[in-house]
Formats: sequence, structure tokens, C-alpha cells
Amino acid sequence: MFRVIASVAVALAMIACTTTAPTQKAVALMGGDIIARAPAGYCFDGTASNPRKGFAVIAPCAALGVSEAAPNTRAIATIQVGDKGSGTVTGSETQMRDFLQSDAGAVLLSSVGNSDTITGVTAQAGTGIVTVKFRDSAPHGMARLQNSEWRAFTDVDGRLVTIALRGQANSPLTNNTGNWLLNAIAAGIKPAGSVATTQSSDS
Repeated sequence: MFRVIASVAVALAMIACTTTAPTQKAVALMGGDIIARAPAGYCFDGTASNPRKGFAVIAPCAALGVSEAAPNTRAIATIQVGDKGSGTVTGSETQMRDFLQSDAGAVLLSSVGNSDTITGVTAQAGTGIVTVKFRDSAPHGMARLQNSEWRAFTDVDGRLVTIALRGQANSPLTNNTGNWLLNAIAAGIKPAGSVATTQSSDS
């Protein structure tokens, strides 16, 4: 299980500009199997995202040139969706939580794979989701972000989904706002079929 999570962490560290899709409020990932919707005030960065490979970057719409009021909570988040059958969270939430709080877990969380850069780890296990907050003193792939990071691991339609979130260094997220935004992003990621069903029932 943790080998799969480690491979996803590597993908999250690589911010690949591989598509030129326009900025948007929702994006279809992995060939359309998974639909992700951004929280209010946030959009998907079409330039930095690679939906075909399940990778997406979320930022305030105003920062991406969209005429929309900036959200009170400003941050950058990445989403990485794994292959079919990669889901490892459901049924193993407690084990994953404990792993993330171990030295081996710190190696996984570190952007340079060094547990010495990780401090202040706090992990929580819920039903089908594990969240963790930590501080990483190593340089991040995106500039001008705070050292504190919030990360979530969850399963969506049998696929492992990893969300990583950081606030801006000059306007850092608090613990409450970080947790709120992380969970808001996770709630917007659903199988394409369930999104279609919800839209049909609401119409």
C-alpha cells in the first residue's frame, strides 16, 4: 500500500506544464473517469494541469486571470489520481495514519525524501480518508509558499487520490482554514457517473 502512495508523492513533486486547456471550474481526469470541481473562488490551472494523467493544479481564479473575486483563503493545491485499482485507503485508514506519523512516513512527506526536513506531523483517519498536516523545511517545487502543508489520501472509484495544499508565504493558511480547504477540495472529487446522476436529479 505505502509503495503506491510513495509513487504518487513523486508525481506530486513534479509540476508538469503539459496541456494548454483554459482555466476552468471543473476538470475531467483520467480520460473522464473522475470529475474534480474547484471550491468557490478557485479554478483549475489548465496550463499546469495534465488531466489525462490525473494531475491538476488549483489556484485562486483571480490569480489565473479570471475576473472573479479572490477567496478569503488563498492557496495552491495539487490533485493526483492513480490508476484503476490503486485505491489503498478504505479499510486501512488507521494503519495509514500511523505510518504517516512514523519516520518512514516523514520520508514520504518530505519533498526531498529526507525525514529530517519534516516536523509537526499531525495525522487523522476518517472513513475512507486520511489527512495529515506537517511542516517541510526543504525547498518546494512551487515558489513563495508556506512551509506548512496539508495532504489528504482518499479512494475515489477504486483509485487512490492524493491532494496536497499550501498557502502563500505572505498570507499563510491557519490550521482551521487549511483543514477546511483540503476537505472542500476532496469533497469535489467524484466518479464521473455519480456527478452525472447528481446533476440529473437536481435538474
